[in-house]
Amino acid sequence: MKISITYLYTIFRYGYPPDFKDDLKALTEIHKLGFHYLEMEGLGPRHLQSVHRNRVQLSRALNDSDLRVHNFCVVDPDLVGTSQARFDRALDRFKLAAELGDFLGAETLHLASYAPPVRYLGGRPYQLDDNAGYAFANHSRIHIPRKFEWDQVWGRLVKSCQSCTDIAAQHGKTVIMEPRVGEVICTVDSLLRLMEHVGRPNFKANFDTAHFSAQRENVPLALMKLKGKFANIHIADNNPVNTEHLPLGDGIIDWMEFFRVLKTLRYDGYLGLDLGMTKSLVQAYRRSLDRIKALASDLKFKVEI
Repeated sequence: MKISITYLYTIFRYGYPPDFKDDLKALTEIHKLGFHYLEMEGLGPRHLQSVHRNRVQLSRALNDSDLRVHNFCVVDPDLVGTSQARFDRALDRFKLAAELGDFLGAETLHLASYAPPVRYLGGRPYQLDDNAGYAFANHSRIHIPRKFEWDQVWGRLVKSCQSCTDIAAQHGKTVIMEPRVGEVICTVDSLLRLMEHVGRPNFKANFDTAHFSAQRENVPLALMKLKGKFANIHIADNNPVNTEHLPLGDGIIDWMEFFRVLKTLRYDGYLGLDLGMTKSLVQAYRRSLDRIKALASDLKFKVEI
C-alpha cells in the first residue's frame, strides 16, 4: 500500500480555494512531512484554469520535491446541475481537467455528487465557497421545491458520470466517485447503485472512511461490500456525531480490523491521509503516519510513503 496525502492539507493550510503560489508552498511542506504521493484538485473553474495555465511550473515543482500526483479531483457542481448550457461548459472544463491529470501522470480522476437541489434552511451539509470557507453542517433542515423529482436528480448524475468516464477513457484513466455526507452519493449502497447504472468498467468508488463512519456505516464491512469496486481510499478517523476528519486513533474506527481486511483483499493501491479540522495539522499527519506504520508492523503488510 502507498500512503499519500490529500488536497485537504492544502485547503486547511491556505484556504478554499488556495492561490497557485500556495499550491507550490504546500508541495514543499508535504515533502518535509516525508510524503512522495499526493492528490491535487481543481477547485472550480478559476482555480482549475490557474493550475492548468501553470502546469509546467507545477510539474517542475513536483519533480523538485520528488512528489507524484496519483489522483486529480474536479470540483464543479455544474456537472450535476439542472442547466444544460452550464453542464456543457462544465463538461468542457472536465476535458481540460482530464488533460491536466494526464499531463501530471494521475491514475484516477475524482468526482463528487454534490447536495441535491433542495432549499436548505440554514447551512448546507458540505459547504465550500469563498465566503463560507470549509465547513460541515452536521444538522440540515430542507424544503422540497414543488417541482423536485428524485429520478431527474439521479438521471442527471448518471448521465454526468457516464460522460466524464467516457472522456477519462480516452486518456486511459479511471473515474472515482467520492461519497460525502448529505450529498446524493453518501452511502455504500448508493455508490453500488450508481456504479451499476453508470455501467462503465473504468468507473469505480473512492472509499472514504470518515464519511462512511459519519453515515454510521461499519467501515470494515463497507470494504467487503465494495470489494473490487474501489480504486482509491481516503483515510481519516471519525466520531459519527459529526463529519470531522480526525487523526487515526482519535475516533471510533477499528483500524486493526480495517487494515486486516485490506490485507485480506490484497489491496496495493493508495491510502490518502485526509485530515482536517485540527489546530495541529502537521502533528496530526505525523501521528497518523506513525499509527499506520505500527499497524503495518503488527499485521505484517508493506507500506510505502
